[in-house]
Amino acid sequence: MIIGGIFLIFLLAAGGYTGCRLKWFCFCHPVLTVKRFFSPGREDAARTPAVVSENETSYSPMKALTVALAGTLGVGNITGVAAAIALGGAGALFWMWISALCTMLIKYAEVYLAVKTRERIVKDGKTEYRGGPMRYFQYFRCGGMLASVFCGVCIAASFVQGNLLQTAAAVSCADAVFGQPSSLTAGVLTVCAVLLIFGGRQRIASFTEKMIPLMTALYFGMGMLILFRNAALLPQIGKDILSSAFSVKALGGGGIGGISIILAMRHGCAKGVFSHEAGCGTSPISHAGADTDDPCRQGILGIAEVFVDTIVLCTVTGLVLLVSGFGYGGGTQGYALAVMDAFSLWFGNAAKWILGLSIVFYAFATLVCWSFYGTECVRYFCRKANRSVRKWETRYLLFYSICTFFGAFVSEGVLWGMSDVLTMTMTVINTAAVLGLLTYVKTPGLDRTETKKIRKISDKIPVSGSD
Repeated sequence: MIIGGIFLIFLLAAGGYTGCRLKWFCFCHPVLTVKRFFSPGREDAARTPAVVSENETSYSPMKALTVALAGTLGVGNITGVAAAIALGGAGALFWMWISALCTMLIKYAEVYLAVKTRERIVKDGKTEYRGGPMRYFQYFRCGGMLASVFCGVCIAASFVQGNLLQTAAAVSCADAVFGQPSSLTAGVLTVCAVLLIFGGRQRIASFTEKMIPLMTALYFGMGMLILFRNAALLPQIGKDILSSAFSVKALGGGGIGGISIILAMRHGCAKGVFSHEAGCGTSPISHAGADTDDPCRQGILGIAEVFVDTIVLCTVTGLVLLVSGFGYGGGTQGYALAVMDAFSLWFGNAAKWILGLSIVFYAFATLVCWSFYGTECVRYFCRKANRSVRKWETRYLLFYSICTFFGAFVSEGVLWGMSDVLTMTMTVINTAAVLGLLTYVKTPGLDRTETKKIRKISDKIPVSGSD
């Protein structure tokens, strides 16, 4: 609990400092931010089918966004919200919002740095971009050691929250909804994972580009229908959320109430970071591969990632749970099952089928996305030690696929605890580095004098042909 409180203070302070340095531009200039979101860069505008075929190992900025969303949407904003409310009360939802708003600009900064410092690789006439925290860490005196620690933790996280936790959630849903044995579901997921993750990041990007928008629209639509039908309850739900977030009598009186508030903060922020991964350093790995010349726009896509994940979908999930009685003594013991029960109260058994399939697909998308993150970290270690990249990537992916099967037999409670520790560790390491590199981060809409000043500083970063 003490560690969770320290992490909360660090996260809010880092978010506030980043916002002040970047002048909270996305909040102060929302119209300009949205215009930049929809304005393609020079390379984006010049993309043609011929260019895409020549550079088939790179992918569009929107594909990069869907890959990053695949790593964040799903278990985080479905079962993660249920876990936060169950462990921290209704006020945990409020602290999820705070964590998202405070870390939006951290996400912008880390994506900007990833695109600005990425490596451009030309092989067999094909161009690809690779980058992430392991690249921009290099601009510190001890950046190599920092990058090694981060990559080690990221590989561990890929097995825990990217693999085992996703499989556990998918297996519990398939068992509850379809009556499928755990071993069968885990086996099917393992086979599908092998077929997809060994196809490389281009195949993963193509999969997420088609699957993520469809599943997100379906889930959001069902949630909004429930909230419209229960609009009269929303004002009271809002009061309960604020009361649980601030009042010492939120879940009891005296000291117990104070502890409840700390729990709401701790689980709200931890599950919020687990959901949107702002500051965690994972999604910049995806954004760095985008075929774009505009790091500002790609950073704004990162802001959109946090907004869609937490402010939109986590809010819908949390409100549906509270409207359905979960958090007031209702619900089931399993977090994924609690969400399905909440939706089935309003849509009947059909909701369980739809939600069950959604959670399985979301979990699978997250699983394959995290294999990409882990592979990039393995690649970093191989290049540092002059080892065969292809050989060790293959070994990692084989072991990753095997772990998918065993995720069906691990306790979700243990996995959530491990996931919180790994997520907080990665976030502290990466966010601290981003704070030290804010000098190099440019925001859209600056006046010419300030733009020239920042460009001179940015030009000092040695980039391997990324611009």
